[in-house]
Amino acid sequence: MIILTKHAKERMKERGILKKDIEKVLLNPDRIYRENHRVIASKRINKEILEVVYVIENNKKIILTCYYL
Repeated sequence: MIILTKHAKERMKERGILKKDIEKVLLNPDRIYRENHRVIASKRINKEILEVVYVIENNKKIILTCYYL
């Protein structure tokens, strides 16, 4: 299950990121790494690299933010 925080929703709107693209990153990332307790997944989408930052709590992925590199 994916949960979007208020901050993530704001950044998606501001940056023109679609939920379906976040789902693509999470289902089949090109790269995944951890920083402290956060997970950062990235994938090339539409000629840009989309990164999604999230934490896992109770088997749920809580999306903190997302951005294009």
